[in-house]
Amino acid sequence: MNVNRRIHILIKRRLPSHLRATPNIFFFSFSVSALLGIIPISLWFFWVGNQLGALSTLLASCLIAVGLGLWRSGTPIIGCVSLYQFSLLGVVLFNAAITGGVTSPALVWLAIVPLMPLFTATRKWATAWMGISFLSVLTMYYAQSRGLWVSVNIMSLPNGTGTQGESSLESMIFGTTMFSMMLVTQMILVQTYDTANEHHLRRLERTNQRLQTLSYNLTLANTHKDSFLAMVSHEMRTPLNAVMGYLGLLSTDTQVTDQSQAYVQGARNSASHLVTVINDLLDFSQIQQGKLILSKQAVNLRDLLTSTHQTLAPKAADSGLSYQLTLDPSLPAWAWMDPHRLAQIILNLLGNALKFTKQGHVHMHATFETDHIKDQHGTLIISVEDTGKGIPTPYLEAIFEPFVQIKADDDKHSDNALNGNGLGLAITRSLAKSYKGDIQVQSTVGQGSRFTVRLPMDVAQPPLARRNADVLTSPLPFHILVVDDHATNRLVVSATLMRSLPNAQIEQAANGTQALEKMRATHYDLVLMDLIMPDISGIDVVRHIRQENKPPFANVPVVALTANVAADAVKECLEAGICAVLPKPFDREALIHAVIQHALTSPAP
Repeated sequence: MNVNRRIHILIKRRLPSHLRATPNIFFFSFSVSALLGIIPISLWFFWVGNQLGALSTLLASCLIAVGLGLWRSGTPIIGCVSLYQFSLLGVVLFNAAITGGVTSPALVWLAIVPLMPLFTATRKWATAWMGISFLSVLTMYYAQSRGLWVSVNIMSLPNGTGTQGESSLESMIFGTTMFSMMLVTQMILVQTYDTANEHHLRRLERTNQRLQTLSYNLTLANTHKDSFLAMVSHEMRTPLNAVMGYLGLLSTDTQVTDQSQAYVQGARNSASHLVTVINDLLDFSQIQQGKLILSKQAVNLRDLLTSTHQTLAPKAADSGLSYQLTLDPSLPAWAWMDPHRLAQIILNLLGNALKFTKQGHVHMHATFETDHIKDQHGTLIISVEDTGKGIPTPYLEAIFEPFVQIKADDDKHSDNALNGNGLGLAITRSLAKSYKGDIQVQSTVGQGSRFTVRLPMDVAQPPLARRNADVLTSPLPFHILVVDDHATNRLVVSATLMRSLPNAQIEQAANGTQALEKMRATHYDLVLMDLIMPDISGIDVVRHIRQENKPPFANVPVVALTANVAADAVKECLEAGICAVLPKPFDREALIHAVIQHALTSPAP
């Protein structure tokens, strides 16, 4: 089977592109095979002295070769097939006529006459040739039985002159019957095969229909799942936004006692963990759909690594662990990275290391390997080493699978309710692959583990100097509009802004319609816009303002506050004219930073 397939592929590659259809390939194969069979037979007939047989087979081979030439020059294949069929039928009947008529063994070759139409034409055309062969046998029997000619036994003499001979009526009837039955059987076999093939095709079609229905149902279920995740994300993030906002305000209140501050910090940790769980589920869903997109930008690599590492420093201090960061001098100052995803990778690795390390240290090391061919390209290598309990060898690959968590005996007595959901390392590996990088782990039970991430990276030039918006307070009298359909969210955002922008004038809008009316009538320095509202979405509000209003109203900076931070949603926001997208629950420092930065760019009225 492999040899036949290779021959088929070889023939297809050798033929011109316009002659590579299946019927053309079969025609070429049959014709070449006939020539390879008939030409040696012709030579053999000459050798044994059968001059008539040799000349007839030679003539048939010439006609077949002519048919090949006509086909190659562009003659329709049906004509070339007909020439092949008549040549083959003629040589068989001629040699049968001179070697015994209907009793001649040459008639056996009538069985191959209808074969080519089976592969190169329709079933009706093939059946027609079977009928022609059958009628040829009957005609030969009729002529021979009526004495219209006497068969010649050309092999009876050494010189090939031949002698006339007669066949008995019984032998002629027997020969005719056998050859007729062979042809009829051939017709029945073809019809049986077609019937079976048709039945198989009907079953295959029914199976395909079932598979299409199943595929449609799975696609519909997946769409419902995505809609459900988006809805749950929004409905959970909205109250969490208020919870974390109020907790953030309490944490900066100097009148709160130290004990109350501890309670507030515990509540913030729990709320932050819940946000992490929601983010992990959404990220995992996006990864499965292939929708996770990296938003690369020029980032201060050393600052990003340092600030991300310091995020978990309080947790390490509470556990009494040595918590160090080593930045190799080879690290470039600026690099093209997605800061959010890089921070997510680092926090996942550091968080796991701190969670499973009871004593000793958790150290992080970052270095950069330069590609000598291109100095502006290289590989960022981040390793996180801990002295925790380690990972058994059979689980070193399983830990990167979704929802897999390795639990030790001491976990049964742990009172830590924030053990995660088993998605962190799965997401980390997917993020590394998104960078065209990889992640490896080395671990010894009882001694600790080392996770190493390698991320291809391009060195970036420092961005142009911007207005100073790094401070988290400003005395400027910004005029800000807060748009959200939840009153609690509006109060939290307004209170957060007033804490850092005491001279700001803050107005509120409860829906998209109110936002449009206010933005058309008043020039604001900045608008904080919720995206999902009952009447008009935040994106549509911005589109109306950008398209229908005139400057400066049309150019007002808009920062989106939304629970949906998927890549396609962020892209839609930016295309609509929104300056930045901040997730809910929002980070206070990120919110104030974005407000000051974009409010300073607001055009004067």
